[in-house]
Amino acid sequence: MQQQLEILMTGHAWQQQAMLTRLGGIVQRRLQLQQQQSDKTAFTVIKQGGMFSRRPHYTLPPEASASTLTLLLQKPLKLHDMEVLHITFDRSALELWLTKGGEIRGKLNGIGFAQTLNMEVDNAQHLVVRDISLQGTRLALPEAAEDSMPAEIKQQLEALENDWRQQHTRFSEQQHCLFIHSDWPGRIEASLQDVGEQIRQAQQC
Repeated sequence: MQQQLEILMTGHAWQQQAMLTRLGGIVQRRLQLQQQQSDKTAFTVIKQGGMFSRRPHYTLPPEASASTLTLLLQKPLKLHDMEVLHITFDRSALELWLTKGGEIRGKLNGIGFAQTLNMEVDNAQHLVVRDISLQGTRLALPEAAEDSMPAEIKQQLEALENDWRQQHTRFSEQQHCLFIHSDWPGRIEASLQDVGEQIRQAQQC
């Protein structure tokens, strides 16, 4: 009975669990949209046909015309003991690597000496860089990689936050009228604050 009461008070009476379920759905949808967006914004190289070449070779797209190219990691990786957000390449070195393979180097976060990289071209002709555990991420041109929150997700999170505020206000108004043990209001408040914190974290991601 006590356990059922706790589940009711801290999970359902002020829609705590329902709001968390909604939040889970919004986060899932955002991940789906991000994946679609990452496919669109990833830096794509051009495959060159070679009838007698065993190994495919590639060229840079026309928009990559500068002598040095800065490409953003769509997801930060730890490379050479550094948290890396972008890599700067010498254009001629990148062209040579795309044509002949071998070693490729780039400046991590654009600083220091060029470091060796574990990089490949995937099946969709995107550049993928990998860390020591072989976890990979695609590279993107800076202007293409601005990762703003989709309007659809922003609106859904704002609506959810408004609902949370209403539930929190309702609880604040009702708690003095509830015939419950004195420690219950604190536990209910904590459950609502936990939901609110998870919503705020999702808005900041």
